[in-house]
Amino acid sequence: AVLAWAAAWAAKDMPKYLGAYGKDFVPPGGVTRSAWEEERRKRIVGKASISVKVSELNISVNGNSATARFHQSYNGGTVTASSRKTLELQKSGERWVIVKELAGS
Repeated sequence: AVLAWAAAWAAKDMPKYLGAYGKDFVPPGGVTRSAWEEERRKRIVGKASISVKVSELNISVNGNSATARFHQSYNGGTVTASSRKTLELQKSGERWVIVKELAGS
C-alpha cells in the first residue's frame, strides 16, 4: 500500500493517489477533505515530473491497523525534500488505506 501510494504520487495518478487515503483520513491543519484534495491536485498535476522514493520502510501491524515509518525523498521540479514520514493505515476490505499522515516523525 505504501509503495503503491508513492508510485501513484510519482505518476501523478490522482484517482489512485487520493484513493490511497481512507474515508476516515483527516487532513493536517484542520482543512476540509475537499480543500486538501484540491490543494494536492494543484501541487501534483502541475509538476513537470515527480520522483518519490521510499527507503528504510518499517511496518508494524496490529490487527486491522498498521503503522508505516520510512524515509521519503521527494523531487518535484524545483522542490526537493528528504524527511522521515509516518503513515497510519487501516484495513478496508482487502486494502490498506491511509488514515493519518505525519511528516518528520
